[in-house]
Amino acid sequence: MSYKINTLIASDKDVAQYEKRLSICLQPNGFSFSLTDLFDELLAIGEVQCELDAPMPQLLADIKGALSEASIHTFGLKEAELVTISRQFVWVPQHLYDESKQRAYLDVLCKVTTGYGIFADHNETVKAYLVFSADNNAVSAFKIAVPGIKIRCQHSKLANGTAAEISDLKSLMLVNLRGKESDFAVFCNKKLQISNTYDCNNIDETVYFALSITKQLHLEDTRLTVAVCGDVDRDKYALFREYFPSMALYNGRLLTLTVPEMQHIHTYRHALILS
Repeated sequence: MSYKINTLIASDKDVAQYEKRLSICLQPNGFSFSLTDLFDELLAIGEVQCELDAPMPQLLADIKGALSEASIHTFGLKEAELVTISRQFVWVPQHLYDESKQRAYLDVLCKVTTGYGIFADHNETVKAYLVFSADNNAVSAFKIAVPGIKIRCQHSKLANGTAAEISDLKSLMLVNLRGKESDFAVFCNKKLQISNTYDCNNIDETVYFALSITKQLHLEDTRLTVAVCGDVDRDKYALFREYFPSMALYNGRLLTLTVPEMQHIHTYRHALILS
């Protein structure tokens, strides 16, 4: 066994398999996951440490072993998604999208990393397809371990209906902090205006990009709320608040937490698997 379950909190509630939703997100040293039911009750949440670049047989065994140990059965689920982290992506309006041109869409912007495949995720909120690259080895292993799993990337998760609805009355900037990178999604009047990832060596650089985007979109004099998630702590939040009076933690969608231990989860750290 070459994996390790670092965190696991689970409910003993009996829920039919076809009423469960599984969300998995790739992390630098493994993956995180959540299991919810159709009524948005959180059934399980966990973090697994493993080598995503391990040979396929080992990675597949680790994925199956970890999910089995967490009592998560992968067949017959209502929905299952794998959230990848990508720097190579482009939004294509749905009326212009052509599946046969996926590589061409990306080739305009970048050279796809060797060993990476190209995937597409339709986003109903944006009315567009997000075409992106992701590591073929990891994606293939999860597709075998979880039949029918949908492949997504972090930017499609941030561009969600809840964020769009909030921006009907005020502009909304979502910032997902990830180590030395930060993902941004900005909505104005229910429309996605910015969807990008920036290299940010520290929180000062992340705030700098947030301020630059605010100026670029002329949001200085508008009602703007900044919501942060991911690698957030008290000091980072406080620095943001020095420049953006209207601040919030982005926790994904509102979930019912019935297990006492779940009340102590910092849900904003897991927004990509809880949104």
